[in-house]
Formats: sequence, C-alpha cells, structure tokens
Amino acid sequence: MKRVWIYAVVAALAGFVSGCLDDDNNYDYKQINDMEGARDNFQNFKDSYSVVEGEELTFAPAFTFTIDTVAPDVSYEWYMDHKLLPDETKPTYTFKSDKCGTYEITIAVVDNKTGVRFAKSTYVQVRSLFQRGWTILSDENGRSVLHFIVPATHTYQMVHEGKVVNRDSLVYHQVMHDIVPELGEEPVGLMENLGYMDYDRLCNVALFDELVVQQKQWAELNGNTLQREVYTYQEFRDDLPEGFSPVEACMTFSMKAVRDANGRIYWANKTDVSDFHSSFYTSVGLNDNMSFSHLFEAYRLNGSSSCVLALTEEDNSFVGILDLGTNGTYTESTVIPEVSMSESGKMCPIEGEYANNFSNIEKEVVDVLPANWVAESFGFFDVTSAEPAWVALLKDKDSEQYELRFFILAVNTAKTVKCSDYCEYSIGAISDYRGMAVFNNRCYVVIADGNQLYYCQYGNDGTNRGELIKLDVTLPAKVKALSGLDLQGEGSSIAPHRGQLGVALEDGSFYIFGIGELKNADGMGTVDCKQLFPDENTPEKDKNFGKIVDMIYKIGRGEDYMSFAF
Repeated sequence: MKRVWIYAVVAALAGFVSGCLDDDNNYDYKQINDMEGARDNFQNFKDSYSVVEGEELTFAPAFTFTIDTVAPDVSYEWYMDHKLLPDETKPTYTFKSDKCGTYEITIAVVDNKTGVRFAKSTYVQVRSLFQRGWTILSDENGRSVLHFIVPATHTYQMVHEGKVVNRDSLVYHQVMHDIVPELGEEPVGLMENLGYMDYDRLCNVALFDELVVQQKQWAELNGNTLQREVYTYQEFRDDLPEGFSPVEACMTFSMKAVRDANGRIYWANKTDVSDFHSSFYTSVGLNDNMSFSHLFEAYRLNGSSSCVLALTEEDNSFVGILDLGTNGTYTESTVIPEVSMSESGKMCPIEGEYANNFSNIEKEVVDVLPANWVAESFGFFDVTSAEPAWVALLKDKDSEQYELRFFILAVNTAKTVKCSDYCEYSIGAISDYRGMAVFNNRCYVVIADGNQLYYCQYGNDGTNRGELIKLDVTLPAKVKALSGLDLQGEGSSIAPHRGQLGVALEDGSFYIFGIGELKNADGMGTVDCKQLFPDENTPEKDKNFGKIVDMIYKIGRGEDYMSFAF
C-alpha cells in the first residue's frame, strides 16, 4: 500500500515541478487542487477485501478536492495487477473472478486541469467456497459426513464518535450438507493444516491449507475444493509401519508429523512450502522410536515459529521439536533447501527460567491448543511478527482442580527451545469437561462444562487474570465440540468485533455465538453472549447435523488468524 501512496505523491510533485518549468518566468502561481485526507484520501476503499469465486464486488470510492469540492473536472482509470482496464472509465468498478488468487486493484483519479493523478490500491483475495468457514463432521451409521457453513460479509452503517461509518460483519445464510461423497468410515475428528502464507505474494500460492479428516482411514483434503488429495498412510510410500494407526497429528508448511497409537511420532520434512505432499514419512519414530503421549497442533505463521510441541510418555514432560525448514524471505522460490532443515525433527527440552514448569509434570495434561500471539499496534495484529504460543489445561489428579497455562516458546541461535513468557491460573473444578476454544488476540478461552459455557482470561499484560465467568446462555444438550474465531478487523478504529464461538451439541444442533467483552481498568468487567446462528431465517434442515463427532472453524489462510479480511 505504501508504494502506491509514494507513487501518488511523486506524481503530484512531478506535475508541480513541470508546471514551474513551463511557466516562462510567470510568477503568478495558483494553488494546487489537492486531495483531502493524506494517505486516506479515498474513503469507502479499504486496503484489502475478500470474496468467494464468482462473487461480485463493486468499488465506489469517495474523495474530496481542496478546491473543486462540488463538481471536480476529473477522469477515472482502473487497473488490475498494474494493467489498465481500458473500458473502465467510471467512478465505480465491479470486480469478479472465477479463479482463486490475490488481485491488486488500483483507482487513479486524474485532475483534467493539471493532469495530476491521485491513486490508491487495494488487494482482493478471491477464495474458494470452502476456503474458510465452520466445518462439521458427523457420523451417519458409521459413514463420515462433512457439512460446511459459509460466512458472508455484510456491511451496515453505524454511528461511531458522532459520525456514520460503514461496518463489516459476518452472516451465515449458506449451509451445505454431505459435501464430500465417499469420504470414509468411523469418523473421529478434524484438524486443519495451515500452509505457506506467501505474505509477499511472490510465489503465486493459491492453496493455503488442507483439512485432515481423522477416521478409520485418515484423509487429507484439498483446502479449496475439499476433495481428497491422499490418505495419510500413502505418505509412507513403501515404508508403512506395521499396524499403523494414527491418533494425533501436527502439520506446518515445512513438516508433517503423526503420532501412532504405539506412541511413536513419525516425521517428514517437506521440500517445497507450496506442496502439501512434497515429503514422505519413514517407519522410524523420532528420537530413536521414543514414546510420546501427545503431539499437539501448531500454527507456523512465520519464521519465528520454529518448533512444535509434544508430551513425553515416560516422564510427562513438554518438549519442543525443531521445525526449521524455510524457503527464505522475499523470494519467488518455494523450494526448502536441505541445509535449512538439517536439524528439523530434533527433540529439545524446554529451557529458561520457567523450565521447571515443563518437566516431570505431576498433573494430567487435559488439552493443549495453539494460541499464537502478537501485541496490538495501532489496531493491527501483525501476523508476520506473531510468536508461537499455546494454552494448556491441566488437572490435579487428586483434587480434580483445573489449571490454565499460557506460554510462548522460541528457538534461539543455539537451536534450543526456550520459554520466553509464562503464566498459570488455578481456575477451580470442572465437573464435566467437554472442550475449549482459544481467542488468541484478546487472550481468553471459553471452556465447556457439560452444557454450560465459561469465559476465562489469560496472559501477562497486567489486566488479565484467570477466573471462570459463566456465560449467560442456556444450551439444550451437552457440548460435543468448541471452536473459536477471534474476529479482528484489519486496523479497525471502531469498537472491536465480537469473537465468534462455534458450539456443537450432542443432540446434533450447532450454534454460533458472538462473545462481547467490556474490560475495566483492573482487567475484569462484563462479558455477554449473543446468538448469531441459527437465526429466524435459518431453515429447519440447517439446524441439525445428526450425530456430530467434531467441529472446527476452518481458517483457510493464516493471515485471517490475526487480522480478518472481510
């Protein structure tokens, strides 16, 4: 975006200078007809947009000149990926594409009196229908059935600080049932494999994630089409371990790992960041066939995220496993050089002043979820600077009391894993734990106890402290699964959006709630829960999904994990 603004400034200066050179020493200068608003000279024209394939998006930017404020004498030019669209000469332009990808759209307003151009660009991410949304896995007489709820952007007007402003929100009017024929049998769960983000848009990446369906025969689905790419066992090629039965997995753009029922973790270093299947496993488990009791999911959103997390079976200790492969930065190459991943797969104890909290843990590790974190800066959460972090829920085996932990891990130059931030809270008893959802930007979790939902803050920012707060919502059945979408608009200066919580119940129903926070100076305040789905317009057929096994919010692209592109 900055280079576009610089271009506009340079163009304006060039016009001014040329005017001075051609004035034949006439010093009767006139005031330049400038555009108000500096960098924000165009209103109703955001830095980025996100649409589904085939969806129309109409741009109607507004602007005001400093002199000709009512009826300026101007011409309009529209560009796509720096190429002029000769037929588009009106103040509005309707964009539509049937191909996934990211498109740069530029408007240039030309002052016909001076020839000066004022330009601004935006990026439009064209997603597939299934790239992001609520994904529900059900069991229909032993058959795996996948359902999908598609989010759509709805823009409305609201009053903020005395002004009427546009506000983006999500609505859910499209529910799709049984979308993958012959998916498999005996479903168990879902996991998303977030791939390479291509932040610099140099590698032309169009596929940003895959969906792993955990069932009798694990299947890995294309994140755009939800069609099967491979069965997980096929990634061993001709080296499949005897009796292979995967139970957990962790996958990033540079590695894939699965934990077998026998406790071994099988590891594969990828050779291409854009290819989800550029590697294969071997039948030798990590660390000389060491036994692990858990392998946890991890989001590798940038180069800082250089390890994944596991739990050893012998001494119940958290350990880091190095994940170092990268194609570098500011490059068009997607190849991962072998030298960059030479130590990937190495197991490391967690070091630093908090090391004792990770080894020989006496409590039962109940749940661990990714919670990558970065400090807010002027309304933005910069995903390229996000640190790898997790939230863990532990239980005292004797007292049945629960404890919530948050920690950040980093790999230093010596290729060891260190905990750089840590906090823990005793949160009391949970009689019937059913699941947890993490809201990583706002630093809170929602925990399900039977058919009740509880909110709990975490973090070390001086305002958060662990305390279970019961949400005022009545659920008709016990919770089966939870998932969260920490909905943060990009650089929004308006009041924050509600975090969105998906809740699947044992009776087959599914709800989406908006979680609203109001924090006091000491960090605690009020929290409320507003039902968003189903609403009064939802058909009965879209309110129940049978015997639900699992549910997740499918992020699609890691950028949305920090700052959501409406």
